[in-house]
Amino acid sequence: MDWLISIDIFHLGDWILAQSPTPTPLPTPAKNVNDIELLKSQLEFLKATNGQLSESFNKFVGAMQFTLVVFAFLGGFLAYVFGKNLDDAKKIASQVIRQEIDNKVADLVKSEVATVTRTLQRERVIASTVVDYYLPSNDLETNDCKLLQKRGFQKVRFWNQRRQPKNPIGDVFILDLINSNLLSGQEFAGLSDTDATNKREEKVKEQVDLVLNWLEKATVLVIYVKGRYREIDNLATRVDYYYVSANAPVSLMGIVTDSAYVAHGEKN
Repeated sequence: MDWLISIDIFHLGDWILAQSPTPTPLPTPAKNVNDIELLKSQLEFLKATNGQLSESFNKFVGAMQFTLVVFAFLGGFLAYVFGKNLDDAKKIASQVIRQEIDNKVADLVKSEVATVTRTLQRERVIASTVVDYYLPSNDLETNDCKLLQKRGFQKVRFWNQRRQPKNPIGDVFILDLINSNLLSGQEFAGLSDTDATNKREEKVKEQVDLVLNWLEKATVLVIYVKGRYREIDNLATRVDYYYVSANAPVSLMGIVTDSAYVAHGEKN
């Protein structure tokens, strides 16, 4: 019981108050009023939102009803027009679509057939064209001459100085002044530019005159040469032949092909 003596009687009241729980404050009337007003505003918002949703739904239902009425009217109209039988309408629609498809396919096939026909006609012209290829040297057949055969020219005859062309000359005649080295070499060494140019002009004229003596009237002359020469530019003033020049393998293939069409047109 000694612990009772140690208690200070004067502080006993403070100790009892400290051990008592703190009372919870009661809500004030003002706070209750605010909560009620907030709840009322939320209810009003929900009511307004519900009204808008109802109005939108009613509009949607009305639109759907109108659409159904329109489709029903169209269905009735089609049924009346086609003997009250939609199967007839389907059959007629199918026939129209099928006819349109048939027309498109027929036009496409006709166009493709025309294209293939033109291509075959051109290739027949090329295959039947006789090409004489002359190289004014003693060298063997050139790669350019072989390319013509690969292009589809089935009648290419190669000639050189040892084996010169024989009559009758073909539809296209090629004078090769590139692979013969006729316009280059040691004989031009030491000459001035003017003298070298004049010498080349003389050689070109010499070869052109030689070839012109071999040509048929309807033969197209193709001069295969690099650079421009007065003799070639002015050739039209003294001869009445078809002629053209080429300066590279690609242009040679195209020009000989075009020349074949010209020669074919002259003979037919």
